[in-house]
Amino acid sequence: MLTYKHFLAFLAVGFLVFSCSESSEVISDQEELSKDVISDQYIVVFDEGAISTGRASEPQFVDRGEKMRYTASRIAQVNNQIDGFLEEGILDAGQVQGRYTSIFAGFTATLSSDEVSRLESDPRVAIVEQDRMITLDVEVEQVFTAEEFEKDRPGGRTQAQTTTCAINNAGGFTNGAGSNTFLWIVDTGIDLDHPDLNVNTQFSRAFRDGNPDDSNGHGTHVAGIAAAVNNSIGVVGVSAGAQVVAIDVLGSGSAPTSTIINGMDFIAANDIAGDVVNMSLGPRNRTGCSSGSSYRLALERLNDQSRVALAAGNSADNAAFYDPACQNLTGVYTVASMTCSGAFSSFSNFGTPPVDWIATGSSVTSTYRGGRYATLSGTSMASPVVAGILHSRNSAPVQCGSVSYRGQSYRIACR
Repeated sequence: MLTYKHFLAFLAVGFLVFSCSESSEVISDQEELSKDVISDQYIVVFDEGAISTGRASEPQFVDRGEKMRYTASRIAQVNNQIDGFLEEGILDAGQVQGRYTSIFAGFTATLSSDEVSRLESDPRVAIVEQDRMITLDVEVEQVFTAEEFEKDRPGGRTQAQTTTCAINNAGGFTNGAGSNTFLWIVDTGIDLDHPDLNVNTQFSRAFRDGNPDDSNGHGTHVAGIAAAVNNSIGVVGVSAGAQVVAIDVLGSGSAPTSTIINGMDFIAANDIAGDVVNMSLGPRNRTGCSSGSSYRLALERLNDQSRVALAAGNSADNAAFYDPACQNLTGVYTVASMTCSGAFSSFSNFGTPPVDWIATGSSVTSTYRGGRYATLSGTSMASPVVAGILHSRNSAPVQCGSVSYRGQSYRIACR
């Protein structure tokens, strides 16, 4: 069993070397890897053979009602099994802060070092990983009211609705309205009544604060890039008018990894084939990249039904050092950022692998909280371009050019 503690020790002695353009670099600084770690808080994941959610062998669903009925019985079984485990007295049930019952079986808990050791030695437990805080890292350049946006006509546009270069560089927009598949936006929430978005409020949920209505703006901006409505106002997204679902895991802009996985767990209980998940989030500081991390396992299970777009990160560093962007999995796409003119964005993380695609993330104008619009920069803006492409095509992007950077070539994602 690979635990986070063991992983840090492994890195500290200098045995783990990443390839790509920085193949000679070895992470040996435990202090760097320990940044943002939450003291005494852990994510515990059960071995599939001990407690199974059924996700790993779940059939493909095209009817969401049928999927939810399937999941409900599974969740009840998993909860009963977790109850049985806790009743053995390995730890007090009051230490458990939340459970995972769909994407995998597990929980988050406050643990002493002795309890960590006991869980690590239990053959029913696959992962014991220390939780860490994730904080958004994005540049807000300008915010417009709807009226200001109409009068300002940024970028020299001449009509009330603009198609930004981020959309044009991806092959333009297409009609995503009418599809029964979702774009799940794992973020700060979405402005639930923004006139330029088709938000599915039935499935929207808040895991960080009390309401999936966006209190930050980031999630609303991301949603608009992927799917703003083609309605003669504001902007238009790649898969225009597609249903976007607010999965608020970041609240005002930060949250533990465990909370993000709570959101992924909810999606796993409700997604169907053809759904797309966008995760424009990631750590500011290096985390290392473990094949035994809870993030990787969650992504492995999520892509059984959904495709996933991940932001590469904004540290101008090798994405191989940042979880979850570092994970190379089928149906999971890590996205770097380029400028409107096709140059590699100075802030963007790099490296192929793990970066799969590049899209425009510099100075992108999209929807914003409070019915407004805003211009933001970050790989957070590039990722939903690919999410929109994944939704509109129901398959991977096609390549429509390339960007060269640090001796590597990055494929431009197109619809």
